[in-house]
Amino acid sequence: MRKILLISAGIILLASNALAKDGQDQVQYDLRVDGMTCPFCAATSEKALKKIDGVSKVSTNLETATISVCTDGKTDMADEKLTKLFKKKGFTYVSKTKQETCSVSDEKKK
Repeated sequence: MRKILLISAGIILLASNALAKDGQDQVQYDLRVDGMTCPFCAATSEKALKKIDGVSKVSTNLETATISVCTDGKTDMADEKLTKLFKKKGFTYVSKTKQETCSVSDEKKK
């Protein structure tokens, strides 16, 4: 009985460590982008961002002209790279803020 409890506790510990590590490695960037006015604008920008290695989730809020991007923490999100990406799409990259945890959902925002 004691071995079963120890094994069960070990499995629970491994599972909780895996979950914690998954969330721990995620970083969120909130990108301010001017010129996005419609769902098509958001969709083309999201598609371009999702092509970047390490990006796992992207969500756009048209009301605030903000795109939130969840990355693996090693992803290159340099200002120069983002400026070029959005200029190619017809928009103006303004700035970014970084959060150490990701709260991006897969749902679309207005």
